Amino acid sequence: MTVATPSPSAGSDHVSEAWPPVPFESLVNEGINRPARYIGHELGVERRDWLAARVRWALTYPEIYEVGSSNLGHIILYSILNAVPGQLCDRAYLPAADLAARLRELKQPLFAVESRRPLPAFDILGFSLSYELGATNILEMLDLAGIPLRAADRGDWPLNAPEATPLIFAGGPTATSNPEPYSPFFDFIALGDGEELLPEIGLVVAEAKDAGLTRSALLRDLAQVPGVYVPSLYAPATDGVTLEPIHPELPRRLLRRVATPMPHYAMGLVPHVETVHDRLTVEIRRGCTRGCRFCQPGMLTRPARDVEPEAVIEAVETGMKTTGYSDFSLLSLSCSDYLALPAVGVELRNRLADRNVTLQLPSQRVDRFDQNIAHILGGGRQAGLTFAPEAGTQRLRDIVNKGLTDDDLLNGIRTAMENGYRKVKLYFMIGLPGETDADVLGIADTCVMLQQRCRDLGRLNLNITISNFTPKPHTPFQWHSVSTAEFQRRQQLLRDAFRQLRGLKVNFTDVRLSAMEDFVGRSDRRLAPVIEAAWRAGAGMDAWFESLDRTYEAWTGAIAAAGLEGRYREMEVGSWSAVTALSRDDLEAFCRQPLPWDHIDTGIDKAWLAEDLQRALAAAVVPDCSFEGCSSCGVCGPDLGHNVVVPPPPVPTQQPSVPPPSARVCRLRFRFSKTGAMALLSHLDVVRMLERALRRSGLPVSYTGGFHPLPRLQLALALPLGVEAHGEWMDLEFLESVDPEAVLAAWQPTLPEGFRLLSAEEVPVSEPSLSQRLEAAEWRFWLKVVEGERPEPSHWQDAIAALMARTELLWHDTDKKGRPRERDCRPCLQDLQLSQAHGDGVRLNLSAAIDPQGRSLKPAQIQSWLGDALGCSLQLLHVERVALRLQDVIKPVLN
Repeated sequence: MTVATPSPSAGSDHVSEAWPPVPFESLVNEGINRPARYIGHELGVERRDWLAARVRWALTYPEIYEVGSSNLGHIILYSILNAVPGQLCDRAYLPAADLAARLRELKQPLFAVESRRPLPAFDILGFSLSYELGATNILEMLDLAGIPLRAADRGDWPLNAPEATPLIFAGGPTATSNPEPYSPFFDFIALGDGEELLPEIGLVVAEAKDAGLTRSALLRDLAQVPGVYVPSLYAPATDGVTLEPIHPELPRRLLRRVATPMPHYAMGLVPHVETVHDRLTVEIRRGCTRGCRFCQPGMLTRPARDVEPEAVIEAVETGMKTTGYSDFSLLSLSCSDYLALPAVGVELRNRLADRNVTLQLPSQRVDRFDQNIAHILGGGRQAGLTFAPEAGTQRLRDIVNKGLTDDDLLNGIRTAMENGYRKVKLYFMIGLPGETDADVLGIADTCVMLQQRCRDLGRLNLNITISNFTPKPHTPFQWHSVSTAEFQRRQQLLRDAFRQLRGLKVNFTDVRLSAMEDFVGRSDRRLAPVIEAAWRAGAGMDAWFESLDRTYEAWTGAIAAAGLEGRYREMEVGSWSAVTALSRDDLEAFCRQPLPWDHIDTGIDKAWLAEDLQRALAAAVVPDCSFEGCSSCGVCGPDLGHNVVVPPPPVPTQQPSVPPPSARVCRLRFRFSKTGAMALLSHLDVVRMLERALRRSGLPVSYTGGFHPLPRLQLALALPLGVEAHGEWMDLEFLESVDPEAVLAAWQPTLPEGFRLLSAEEVPVSEPSLSQRLEAAEWRFWLKVVEGERPEPSHWQDAIAALMARTELLWHDTDKKGRPRERDCRPCLQDLQLSQAHGDGVRLNLSAAIDPQGRSLKPAQIQSWLGDALGCSLQLLHVERVALRLQDVIKPVLN
């Protein structure tokens, strides 16, 4: 995309002068869907000194805000970089289609959400690549920023030069496992954990800027940093697969970085909009040593590193106070392998017993699910429960080294039901190496067995997800072949089997998605043109199923046009029957052949992966080396460290949860304003923001009862999106008598800029609700002529007078079910005055009555009627609700 690039003066600081903040108000307003995702005013954001920063980062997450802002790694790295002296870190996210179209239409570059500076103003842009098909979203963001897609096209200027573009890098599990398909788009790749690596990169960049180094010289310096891979400094060897350094001082293999988890950085930001993981998340264990042979994260994140229980407890307790969240989650690849989980969970439940909070855990090991873990889950309300048996038979679970028996699964489900669970989610895979039709149908048999053998405890409902196995680099199954046709056949086998069963909800992963993941994930640099062609053909938002048809056509078309159909299959040994037909020596020789990702050193020996494939052929189970003997995978040592396993502390005595207090002793009525960026928050977002602010304030608030208790908070009338307000009302009830001024002093500091509490007064708890007290709304807004002849002021006055004189004002729209309806709005029109005329627009003051059902007039309706009367098209601008009027309370006269 071509963007309007400023022309800096010679010798100027291009980041401060050439790239000022974008015109945010013209880009993001009520015409954009969910505009609050772009405002950058989250709790935890601090003002940064742009000019004082030596290095300016933007962590650019290639998914929409609701996904990116709730990613724990994104939050942790953002917090760490902003804690480094002289470093500044902002954030950017993939814009939704409507904002992307507006940026292109107005030739404005994609911007960071806090500083609102264009992305080219930064020194470093860091993309998280956590999914094989996410690269097209990265290309979309680079194009929207006006940055060349390929590293080779970004010039060789020093970063201080006006012509310079930012350094573009990628990190994340996909970038670490096999960066080659994406490497031509990046200046460098950050391998492994970034907590220590990124600050080191920042120091090298700061020194290079001070020295005026060219881009190429800076990249050679960065290539000396352990964990940094600069693709342009590596080239294919004579075999066409192996990559070798082009300078002798560079390492032949690049070792990923390993860092200790830092849970206290998890509370960095609290978004104002609802996100995918809308809760506090604290990491309790990094790495998994279970050794599931299909699992790439379990291979890439070794060794296992437990967080000290005291650090977890402190992070959660402090985080819940700081953020105001009502839910928290403890995160690990396998939470159940954190042996301190029962003690930590019970301690947290005890400490937070009166806070109305809920604990959630990701998918966990069913063989470790016991009464203690069942007790700690939930809290204010019962959270969901997820297990991953993966395979439907014991034979196949042994082949993939799952380490789980039918008895383990049954005991875990029964424990869940004994603790009140009646719905459980189970994850299975099809297409695993060694799978037969009997194994596929074993999934349905397992579900039947669980329902039948738990019938004495009640009805068990199962939510089943069936995913398709895709071989991943750096796993024992990286040489395996999969077939789309076989996936489809096996899915149909299961559909036929499930059709006879009750109490099941079954979801299947689309086989087209799996085929694309597999093709991209195990390819090399020759796939970069395909990724670019797929993006240009419309592939994007590839993890979202609503765009899957378009995405699949774009990818398959690009692959066919490049002549790469089946191109990478020589690295595959074939089906499981082909593997079993090979002699041990032949299989070892095949596995010694070079792979596109062999230059990435994860710590695991490639020979050990081949040996583990041999063990899979024998269905031999390898024990978990965190708790039993070493499996000799090659990870543990001076470079990557060793397993750190915290022994289980004693489990505290469980204290019963206390329902949130619901006494209604005192009610305060608040008048408030909502201006600036806060106008872009929806009504539901405002309510959520107020609830979290109340939790942070510590005020003695009264809660409702029921399954999901909430503060007894009522806003008088929802504001339309984008409307500023200067005189709104809300009621809040308390457990005890409170001083209004003291409440204002305690609550206001917890609220964001632009949301002001103007006054507070006590009203009787027995008084009717605010909705019954509403009388009228006062509005102020501008109408601008955008098409047609510009009316004179007298014509405006005549049209307004005619509107006021009408006895009927019919408005046609549809209800929530799409059915047409008609309403006469004339009783709501109290007054309409022209207060100012300027050029091609006027400012109007509207007074509109509010009926008992909460219906009233909106400025958009006045816009429509006046546009019809004047014969021109009008645009509604600068809408403000000046005040809501309440009816006076008529006190009864006592005899």
